[in-house]
Amino acid sequence: MTDKKKSTIKEVAALAEVSIGVVSRVLNPGSGSVSERTRQRILEAMQTLNYTPQSAARELKTSLNNTIGLVVADIANDFFSEISDLIVRRAREMAMNVILVTTQEDPLLERESLSMLMQKRVKAIIATPTSANSDMWQSISEMGIAIVFIDRYLSEVTHASVIGFNNEASACEATRYLAQQGHRRIGWISGPLNTSTSLQRLKGYKQGLKEYGIDWEKQYAVVKNFRDPLASQALDELLSLEEPPTAVIIGNTSIAPMIMSRIRQLKLSVPEDLSLIVYHDSHWSRLLSPSISVIKHPLEALADKALLSLSVEKQTTCELNSTLIKRESVARVK
Repeated sequence: MTDKKKSTIKEVAALAEVSIGVVSRVLNPGSGSVSERTRQRILEAMQTLNYTPQSAARELKTSLNNTIGLVVADIANDFFSEISDLIVRRAREMAMNVILVTTQEDPLLERESLSMLMQKRVKAIIATPTSANSDMWQSISEMGIAIVFIDRYLSEVTHASVIGFNNEASACEATRYLAQQGHRRIGWISGPLNTSTSLQRLKGYKQGLKEYGIDWEKQYAVVKNFRDPLASQALDELLSLEEPPTAVIIGNTSIAPMIMSRIRQLKLSVPEDLSLIVYHDSHWSRLLSPSISVIKHPLEALADKALLSLSVEKQTTCELNSTLIKRESVARVK
């Protein structure tokens, strides 16, 4: 039997395949909900490791100064604000502090932020990286600071865990759904192709077209910078084509509100004039009339997996399944 002095809350979480925050909720009734099945799995892990609530109390007390850095691309983006909130709350349940910084998609600002976190000797960094600074991420890894990339990653940085979504499959599914509704001219609007997320989604879009015998035409795919105030012009570019699309997939959350605003300015009717699917299930996408069809990401699972990966020694790679939510913004073409 394992000596209880050597067992830790991290080991309990790893054995039960949950985050440390979930273990903490079991140890502290009333601090949050846990399914009975998960609770029993955690209790069995504690029994296997001979881990007691007294051990947990001592461990949490000694870990109050644990600090992680959370580096997100754009806190004004609904996706990043929601995932930041989830990670901060989960980290607090683990008695960990969080230093939250935003890069605003600026590699220089990212570099300055990473330098600050290195100086503070944070235990780990959870980040949505820009497409640059691979050398600095490598230096961070060599310092012994754990790195967890969420949503997007840098292929050059090999000593990092990656928790993301099935971007290629979800984009393919969205494209197939539009094709099934009779659409043959399907537009695509996304952020820059220097991020893994944008590249994966564009690849899925092309695959979806291919599966329905629709030739990919470059003119139907428009790329804009995430924070470009003129990103809404992507819609004008598509509508100005000799044969404009009858449906559009917006493959980036930060661009979506600008496109929706442009649709209103042009007095276009959704889905009569233009069918629409948007990435990420923002609050506004449900409240609009008609409600907007979306690719919904499992954000809570992303937060849990990101923090759980900090409790294991080896790098973790996990691709979570996003879901196409069909609402009222897609019309059938006869």
